[in-house]
Amino acid sequence: MGLIDKANDLLARWEKENRTLPLPDDYPNNVLMCIADVIDEAKDEVQKLGLDPYDDFKDITENVESDLIKCILDNEEFLETLTSTYLTGSRYANDEKVKILAARIMSSAMNGINANAYFKEVEEEMIELLYRWALADREPLTSYAVEMLSYGETLCSRYHQNNMEVVSLLLHKLKGIYASAKSEYLAAHPTSLSIGSAPWSEDTQDGTETVSSSPDIADNPLLDPALVGRRNFEEFKCQAVLHFLLSLGEYQEFLGLIMKNSILKLLLNYISITDINSPIIFDIIRYLSALLCHKKFASDFMNYEGLQLLMDLPYNQRASTGISTCFYALVFHSTVMERLCSYNRHLIAPMMTTCLRLLKGRHESGRSHVTLFLTFGFHYQTIIEEFDKQCGLPIFFKVLRGAVDALKNPPVNEVEVFLLRQKMKHTCNAVRQYLAGHTILYAEHLRRVKDHQGVGMSPQIYTNHKALEIEDNIKTAYEYIQSNADFDTLWKPIDDVHSLGGFETFIQAFFLSETFRSTRYDASPCIITALTFLTILPRYQLKLTEQYPFYPAPNGDSHTGIKMILLAAESFGNIDLQRAALSLIVVVVCGPYRASNLNLSMTPSQHSRKNSADDVMHKMWSAIRTNNGIKVLMSLLLTKTPVNHADELRMAACKALNGLCRSRGVRQIASKLHLMSSGQLLALMREPILPENVETHSKFCTYTRSLLEVLFGVSTDKAASEPSLMNKMTKVDIVSKTPITFNKDEIYNLLHSSLLECGLKSTANALVDEVKLKLGKDLALYPVKSEPLLPSTTHLMSPITPCKKLVIRNARSRVASSSEPDILPSSLQSPTAALRSICSKVPQKLFGVKDHLEALEARTTNHMYHPPSLNDLVYNFMREQHMMCEHPMSIVPKFSLFQEHRCPDPQPQLYEAPVNVVARHQQRQYGVPYGGRNGRYRDYKYIFSKFKPYYTLRMDSRNAEEWEHVNYTSCLTFSDYIVAGCNTGQIKVYKMTEHPPYYCMQTTESAECEPITSLVLSQSSKMMVSNSTGEGDIDRPNNSCTIWGVRSPGSSEAGNSRDLLEHRHALQGVDHAVFSYLSDDKLLCTMPEHKSSIVDCYTGKTVTVLANPPGSNGYYKNHAVFNFTDDLVLNDGVLWDYRTPNAIHKFDKFNNFVSGVFAPSGIDIIINTEVWDMRTFKLLNTINSLDNCLLKYNHSKDVMYGLSHVKQEILDHEISPSYKHVLGPFESTFKTFAADGGYQSLGTFDVGKQIVDLNFCRRDKLLVTVESTNEEFTQLWSGGSVVKLYLVGRSKASREDDEEEEDEEDDDDDEDDDDDDSVDNSEFDDDDGVSDSSAPTSQLTSQPASSQVTLQSSQLASSGQNVTSSQNHVTSSQSPDTSSSSSSSSSDDGSISEDVIDRISDSSMSQDDDDDDDDENSARDPQSALNFSVVSDSDDDHTQGRIV
Repeated sequence: MGLIDKANDLLARWEKENRTLPLPDDYPNNVLMCIADVIDEAKDEVQKLGLDPYDDFKDITENVESDLIKCILDNEEFLETLTSTYLTGSRYANDEKVKILAARIMSSAMNGINANAYFKEVEEEMIELLYRWALADREPLTSYAVEMLSYGETLCSRYHQNNMEVVSLLLHKLKGIYASAKSEYLAAHPTSLSIGSAPWSEDTQDGTETVSSSPDIADNPLLDPALVGRRNFEEFKCQAVLHFLLSLGEYQEFLGLIMKNSILKLLLNYISITDINSPIIFDIIRYLSALLCHKKFASDFMNYEGLQLLMDLPYNQRASTGISTCFYALVFHSTVMERLCSYNRHLIAPMMTTCLRLLKGRHESGRSHVTLFLTFGFHYQTIIEEFDKQCGLPIFFKVLRGAVDALKNPPVNEVEVFLLRQKMKHTCNAVRQYLAGHTILYAEHLRRVKDHQGVGMSPQIYTNHKALEIEDNIKTAYEYIQSNADFDTLWKPIDDVHSLGGFETFIQAFFLSETFRSTRYDASPCIITALTFLTILPRYQLKLTEQYPFYPAPNGDSHTGIKMILLAAESFGNIDLQRAALSLIVVVVCGPYRASNLNLSMTPSQHSRKNSADDVMHKMWSAIRTNNGIKVLMSLLLTKTPVNHADELRMAACKALNGLCRSRGVRQIASKLHLMSSGQLLALMREPILPENVETHSKFCTYTRSLLEVLFGVSTDKAASEPSLMNKMTKVDIVSKTPITFNKDEIYNLLHSSLLECGLKSTANALVDEVKLKLGKDLALYPVKSEPLLPSTTHLMSPITPCKKLVIRNARSRVASSSEPDILPSSLQSPTAALRSICSKVPQKLFGVKDHLEALEARTTNHMYHPPSLNDLVYNFMREQHMMCEHPMSIVPKFSLFQEHRCPDPQPQLYEAPVNVVARHQQRQYGVPYGGRNGRYRDYKYIFSKFKPYYTLRMDSRNAEEWEHVNYTSCLTFSDYIVAGCNTGQIKVYKMTEHPPYYCMQTTESAECEPITSLVLSQSSKMMVSNSTGEGDIDRPNNSCTIWGVRSPGSSEAGNSRDLLEHRHALQGVDHAVFSYLSDDKLLCTMPEHKSSIVDCYTGKTVTVLANPPGSNGYYKNHAVFNFTDDLVLNDGVLWDYRTPNAIHKFDKFNNFVSGVFAPSGIDIIINTEVWDMRTFKLLNTINSLDNCLLKYNHSKDVMYGLSHVKQEILDHEISPSYKHVLGPFESTFKTFAADGGYQSLGTFDVGKQIVDLNFCRRDKLLVTVESTNEEFTQLWSGGSVVKLYLVGRSKASREDDEEEEDEEDDDDDEDDDDDDSVDNSEFDDDDGVSDSSAPTSQLTSQPASSQVTLQSSQLASSGQNVTSSQNHVTSSQSPDTSSSSSSSSSDDGSISEDVIDRISDSSMSQDDDDDDDDENSARDPQSALNFSVVSDSDDDHTQGRIV
């Protein structure tokens, strides 16, 4: 029978006897004695197992003792009886045996309960009784009471005086216990002299020798083994005393008594005479470690050679675990550690041996204490050297890999997970400190080597006994190593870590730390810092570009190390992790870059090593850019949280950008970003976020000036103002983009003159004959283009600017004039002298010419750089002349060496188009294109900045119950139909052939009944695709799309006029789908995991799948798009030619939402605010007004509609998870932009409600939206929505009309139609609030094809001046009635027919519609009946006239 079964039987027996009347004679002694014996037996079995003595997690410890105690404590009746009846009750007040047995059981059970909670709940009588027993000489009750009180940590403040008395008594008792143990030891070892000769035994006679030994057990009948058990009671008594003293060891008020009684010496003596296998030795060492936390005791401990005593003890796992706590206590005293590293160095080796044995042992507490000791011990060079000598690094990584492997499949028990994470963090932190210490030592070694190289002496080996100031010097150290170490430098500690697979282990540990992140035991900062030290040498940096599996990896995902670092850098809320990640980024991007350096004394192998280092640097720059590092660093420049560390993050990000912008591609992109080009970065230099961070802000300003100099080539001193800096930046940007063309014959002429001056006449004649030079004649243009100036070193030099009056004279005049200095002849001898001659007349204060000349001369003298060529000198000279222009131009005529270059001053703009639309229309009639310069844009702005609500389409109000939960989610319009998708998976089709329109199309349901998120019509209007989203999983929703055939309304295939849609194919796993532009045969589908596929629309089969490479941009609202020639695909910011298997280019990411579209020009790609050139993949411009907008082109592709996505905070916290995988939702406003190269803003329109979808008709005159009636985003699909039609180009109704409209809408909602004979019009409401007979209201009408359409147009806002010429009489070709009615020039409500506005809009938008098709479709297309108000688009203009 097991012990637990015995305990259950005994508890059952106790319950039976407790309820039996009369009580048995031996009640309760017999049962309590048996229970106590069972607990002692369990303790003996656990002691044999050798478990961790510091294991406080009893809920996961699988041993008999803990299970047995839990079994006993679960019986609340028994526990309550022990306390209230047997110990404090009056019934057994005089029964010592019952009290002894009850106290024996309770002292054993205290280890398994929450003692602090127990003493808070127990009565004061119980606590006072325990203190009385502890102060009295009533063994064994005294020892049991002391043992129970040792668990009451909260009793110290409540019973301070009682504790002082108990401590004084227990110290005296401890001396007696030691005296008895010493007597026994001397009796067993009569020849031993170690005690008297030890340093701690000098004053023994004043202490323990005068104390009498404890009384014999035989003298006390209550110490009968039947009562106290078969275990050694003297050991238990000593353990109880040590446990109580240990609980108060950290309180300084008790230290006086301890020092007075020389307890430190007593403990050392006790250790020297105690057997290593005795259970008591661990408690002695544990109490000793508590005293060593105090500096005085630690110093005395070293004086008494206590550490030597501990090192001389034989190895025992339990005792060594206690010794590890002594190591941990000593490492915090710097004086003790310095003494240990200098005078007691012989103890370092045995200490390290013990530490490494504990690291390989099974006691987790010993491993943890040793790891913490080494973490702080690595601040000392002696500890580091001994650790390397005994090969401790492989043991560390073995421990770390064990924790990592265990966390890959984490245990269910949270406590075990906590312990594994704690082990991983402690080990990573120790390795980090180890690498940091070696970094400090190696930097000092390199510095000494460099200092001794000059005097021809070898560096001496120097050992520092002081603590290394790692925190203060670590950045300086690794920067020095980067600058002075060669590519193939051997650095043994770093090489050993890589050979042990430490880099890969750290990467895996980081992934697991991210998965199990907590505020206290997050190992991520330690891991990132360790990786920083491992990548100081360039040859190891490429490991950050490799793919590593992500844990947990349900899909086999993998990340590069660089992506991991960038994710850590933008993990807002963890400042330590961000600081560590930015430090690593600075290391890998700001290393030495010597691409243009040429040391003539180098050997080929040295050149190869330098080229290798430069190749690594280029690859790291590319990896940072590929993983969207520019976006991360730019966002950190604008961070304002946390306030205490925001300035530090800005400074580190700016420093990293300085290094990253040495890359030509990154520099080109960064110079175009809005943050840099708009002066926003200069505004950040004004003041720090927190005034206390002035020093950090000063460093940020220094890095900012350096960055602006790198990007724009302007010198930014502290006194420069922001406007002047912006002017410099703009000018340098224009000059850098200017192609330099010049006449090469001019150079030949100057060379000819120079040769003549040197007396080389035959060479000069040979030059004339070979190039067929025409001296003194007009020179033909030989266009020679140059690249923009690029930095040749780690930073960009300031441009040299010559004087504007500097003119190179003709060669003939220079030969005749001896007063002029030679310019070009010297260039044949020395490039530096030539450049100095060219710039001899340049004012030295301009753009730092003197510094540049000195720097170039120093480089040429030291043979460190390529000497500049003659062409370079000429290019620089011409650029410098161009830089001196007041208003430089990017397109200029050829430059000349014989004439001064000067860009013309800007002239007033001629032929500017009038702001007034009527005046522009008049000039267009006289043959002026678009009415003048910028006339096309102003026409766009006039038309596409005005939208008038026309109709509102709601659900059928007659069937309120049926349509209660049905809401519109998408829409489109074609011909005279409106198609609306619903949240129930239904597609409703409405016809608009008559006024008011009526519902005519039956509802078509999709297969899955999922919300229809978007409807897309093909270019030929013969096919339609509906995209729907399902709930599914958050990361993998059950999205799908359906391909429909659209039949012509009047064709024979349609049959029933209501049967316009024909189901073709259903595709699963598709987030969004669009048709190709040139044909209807291809469907581009956006799929999960940032993939896209092309599907054959006729067969429904997948043609090809485009899977983005690792490290894709991961836009939230990604949707793949075709270009306008259907040969390129843009998906998730990656450009594809779907006919080839590999991606063409991945564009840099600067936002989280918008994935980008192709521009109608065919050469641009617009991704959020960035405009990219498809030919060169360079960033052309940034347009801030496009920020966070989904762009949709109208059908003529000359106007863009921008729908603003909701903010990311709302998307993450308030939107349904399934809505995150569709294009919406959007804010209540949309914008319009001109789709030409400038992408200028046309206007912003606020609909007042959240927009769910937006579309437009084929002629771009009718806009249809789905708007949510909810004010919040939380229930966009379930709170009601409407389909709303807007007239494009019409002014919005006045405020009075809006109020009437709202009143009418309210009346329509409450009103029921009782007329069964009339047509139901409840689904359409007239937003103008005007009845059908109102004259100013434009209405949709349908007439037979042969009939004519008459239109009423709105009144013109003009000054009253009438234009009566025949050219201003505009009539409709189809409506003579309209023409005659509008010919009255004196009419107050002058009107304009549709042909007039068609001339304005069609000529501006370059629409080449066929007139016959317009006439044919005008009768059945109600959109052709829409007209526009012709008014001035500027409030400050005076209208020139009125068109009637």
